[in-house]
Amino acid sequence: MNISEQLTKSQQYGVISILIKIMEADGIIDPHEINFINEVLKVFHISEQEMELIDSFDIPKSVSELKVLGRNTKESIVRLFVGMAECDGYADPRELDIIYHLGI
Repeated sequence: MNISEQLTKSQQYGVISILIKIMEADGIIDPHEINFINEVLKVFHISEQEMELIDSFDIPKSVSELKVLGRNTKESIVRLFVGMAECDGYADPRELDIIYHLGI
């Protein structure tokens, strides 16, 4: 996941914010999803203090941070989002709907 080197901190916050929204979309937070997001937080070197900043990122703000990225980086991020949706063994339509409607 060398994608972290291609993103600014603000873009990383946007990615985490969307991952959280995907994780919460079906109303069930599975342990696999917790492990997935914790791994991304580790790769991005995001501290607990920074998580408070991420709370201020809604989907439009997150998308605006990610829209400026190149196609390959966007594709990597979308794969990351799909990975979150699938990591519990079932890609819920509500999770996939969030990814589909991002438009990045």
